[in-house]
Amino acid sequence: MKITLFIIFVIGLLFGAQVYAQGIEVNKSPGDTVSSEPPRYIIRIDRLEIDDMKLRDTLLITVETFGRTVAGFDLKIGSASPFINIERVLPGEINDSCDWEYFKAIPVAIPGDDMNYPSELWQAVALAKITPDTTEPVCFGFEREASLLKLVVANDHVLQTPDTTAPIFFFWEDCSDNSLSDATGSSMIISNKVFDYFGSEMSDSRQLFPTRRGAPRQCISPNAPNKPLRLIDFHNGGVLFRLDLGEEIPENGADAPVSDSTPSEIDTN
Repeated sequence: MKITLFIIFVIGLLFGAQVYAQGIEVNKSPGDTVSSEPPRYIIRIDRLEIDDMKLRDTLLITVETFGRTVAGFDLKIGSASPFINIERVLPGEINDSCDWEYFKAIPVAIPGDDMNYPSELWQAVALAKITPDTTEPVCFGFEREASLLKLVVANDHVLQTPDTTAPIFFFWEDCSDNSLSDATGSSMIISNKVFDYFGSEMSDSRQLFPTRRGAPRQCISPNAPNKPLRLIDFHNGGVLFRLDLGEEIPENGADAPVSDSTPSEIDTN
């Protein structure tokens, strides 16, 4: 059984189931209904600036819930940059402080030399509760932005790092990736929009999966009795290596400038 479907099933049984100011939006699924209202959840990968070209740090993946709950997640995070490694993926503040029962993060095997895949891919799954007892989690998130994951990143393997960007981004291999469950467990919560800040070294494939563009419209069947909900805006992040802080750095490597105020929205049209 898919991990995310298991998350929703378990939580449903247990809980009564039935810096850079903007980013460029990079997904609009044709034929899909995307609400014009503010998102119900925002999930962000940190954007870190390094000025001495030596990297060994922790980037947070955070969530804002706007008063809603989070009781489980299934996230996939990738990097295609030769200048960084994601060494470990650790549980964040919500998992630790709320005393959730389950957490697992593992590297995902990359299928050969497929240009549609990043060079590194991790999957992290967490559940507030998995055992049918009377013990309740301490909380299902906070009334503020809080971390879901901590990414330990480094560039010890690189002898010289140029002025460049190293994007870290959410990645979809199927409809269940990068999804949340709330405490009701009644629906799977999926992507509404995806925003980029550093671009990507990967090819710009238009196929459904794998993709950096969010869950396509095919993930929501019009006849399904309990449709997934498009309530999450994803903001990709990464590392900006800039030795001379007075110079502009390319957005997509060495040829285009980075903008601190104009993000890109991944577009699936």
